[in-house]
Amino acid sequence: MIIVIGTARVTPGSRDQLVAAMQAMATATAADDGCLEYRFAADVRDPDVLVGIEVWRDQAALDAHMLHDHTHEFLGCVPGLLDGEPVMQLFSAGAVTA
Repeated sequence: MIIVIGTARVTPGSRDQLVAAMQAMATATAADDGCLEYRFAADVRDPDVLVGIEVWRDQAALDAHMLHDHTHEFLGCVPGLLDGEPVMQLFSAGAVTA
């Protein structure tokens, strides 16, 4: 399982536009093969910092997601809506048994 956590600060005045792009991206990505979770949320300490959480079945599923048109469209519109570079962290995880 691959877990991706991303954080980004919104350019002042661009939050609504970025949230709309995130909503479209989350809806499209939910149908991607191997997508187990794909969500965006606001940081409760700073609503201008948005957090993305992705969980993928495996690296191959994440790699395929990166090739989709909806991913390219999202990545193409995001840079003008962010204040600085997003910070992305990728983790490989296994199942935890109780």
